[in-house]
Amino acid sequence: MPPRRNEQVPPGEMYSSVRTDSLAPRPLFLCAFLTSFVLPNLIFSGEYFFSTLHLMKWAATLAPLAILGAAAGFRVLRFGTERTGFRLDGFAVIWLAMLLYVTVQPFWAPPRSTVTFFQEWFFFGSLWLAYTLASLLADGKVVRALLWGALLNAAVSVLFAELQIRGLNGPYPFILPTPGNYIANTGQQNMFALWMAIAGLGGIFLFFSAGGARRLFANTFIVLLLIVVFWGLISSTSRSGILSLAAGFLVLSLFFLRLEGRRYLLKSGCVLLLFAAVLTVNVSRNPSTGAALASKMEDVIERPLAFAHRDSIWATSWTMFARNPIKGVGLGQYKWHYIDAQNHMLRRWPHFKWQYTHWAHNEFLQWMAEGGVVGAALMFFLWLWWMRGALGAFIDRTPLSPEAIWGSALVSLFFVNALWTRPFHRIENAVWLALAFAATNRELLPELIPTPPPERFERGGRLLGGVVCLISLAGLLYLGEGILGDIALRRALAESEDPAVISSHLERAYRSPMVRDIAEKQRAYFRVHMGEKANDAEMLAGGLNDLIAYFEKQPHVQELSFLRQWAGKLDDPDFRRYMESFVYQPPASAD
Repeated sequence: MPPRRNEQVPPGEMYSSVRTDSLAPRPLFLCAFLTSFVLPNLIFSGEYFFSTLHLMKWAATLAPLAILGAAAGFRVLRFGTERTGFRLDGFAVIWLAMLLYVTVQPFWAPPRSTVTFFQEWFFFGSLWLAYTLASLLADGKVVRALLWGALLNAAVSVLFAELQIRGLNGPYPFILPTPGNYIANTGQQNMFALWMAIAGLGGIFLFFSAGGARRLFANTFIVLLLIVVFWGLISSTSRSGILSLAAGFLVLSLFFLRLEGRRYLLKSGCVLLLFAAVLTVNVSRNPSTGAALASKMEDVIERPLAFAHRDSIWATSWTMFARNPIKGVGLGQYKWHYIDAQNHMLRRWPHFKWQYTHWAHNEFLQWMAEGGVVGAALMFFLWLWWMRGALGAFIDRTPLSPEAIWGSALVSLFFVNALWTRPFHRIENAVWLALAFAATNRELLPELIPTPPPERFERGGRLLGGVVCLISLAGLLYLGEGILGDIALRRALAESEDPAVISSHLERAYRSPMVRDIAEKQRAYFRVHMGEKANDAEMLAGGLNDLIAYFEKQPHVQELSFLRQWAGKLDDPDFRRYMESFVYQPPASAD
């Protein structure tokens, strides 16, 4: 059993009791975790898929976890909890309760998109699985191996980004074809910066804790990689990424200084000097980077509540929660309620800007809107429980392993980042939060909810193991079928001659539960296009009606713009008034 919070265990020996032989084969565990945690930020789907960015990231992150979950669940079902050492800590129990809550939530908050609901459910469930497996299997050596992999991955990502910004990525098909953008294969500036911050914090931790005969060589190599990662983070000019790393570094330094002594003050100073040196060189070589950073940081100081015009998004998110405080709108349904909530928000605060987004750019606000009061209470309880444990360990100088200190710092990094962007909704990054919670909770989590030991958890544990095994296998089938459906969508778009072949591909995609919504939308667009091309009024009207039906379920600004254009083309006053009702119009001022 892992040591309790107040037991006096020398740092560095905290993971000696983690069982790695019974619950899952160690080679399978290592292969699955290295793939899920290290690979995804370096890959993308490519032109052979409809989802050119995310699909292979999902597969690389989730498929290994599902395989590992199926194997571990089967072993628990077969051998029981005492032989496998399987147990749930209190954090996992509350997390499981939150997962069960969102599972039954559709009974009183019907989802507008069942496809989105199941996607989010599998993502959310996979994070619980990653946390549970990591808390039982991930010892200090595994954590450090993952951190080394992340640091190397981030350095390669910076190389990719440097080629992109110079338009030199063309000859390399494994680099996302977005010349002029500094995003590598992450697909988005803030997510690139978040990955730099995650890997950078891991590199700082490795620098802090490097020891042994190879200390000088290891520290030199770490510093060289940190220079590259800091360069990439600064070049991204992402405020959320830089502030997140600052928060994580502060917590990491304070814990090491508090628990290990003042000798870590020199290392903290070295990291600060290193970052300042990289910043100076970067800004001097790229004046535009310095100007962008100065402008963005000035905006943070002058308008801290707006933060790049997020104030209207946050006001919309609060309005969405206030309109459905008890029921919530449902897991993954935020984006499909945004236009409605924004129109209500603008009636109350007309000075805000109308803009469309899929995300609240504040994960806690988005969870409040989706989960309602009950879902929000469960999530906030988990965070406050962790904060109490971390603060108590800091004040009491509770002996912690270095990996637990790293985990506390990374959780802090995610917390700050979640206030401004969407780290929980990128699975390739969110698994790191699960790992960080696992690394800290088994050492500093206060025992508020007693959980039975493995020998007293046999019947329930076997049942849970069987459920985990079945759901993991179902998730693999869901993902595999989704990949085939995505390929069918890509083939439908690639086919430009034969309408029958296009229709056949779309119907194949529609049969895939993971991409049914997209296939329904593309089928409606196809009918509109064919009706217009063939001058077939009936087919055109059918396509428009299908698209309207789709839009009413899942309002999106792309369909809103398209249908408003057709309302103007058809000169249909009723149709035009209906579509205009989805866009807030401020009342005319009286002269």
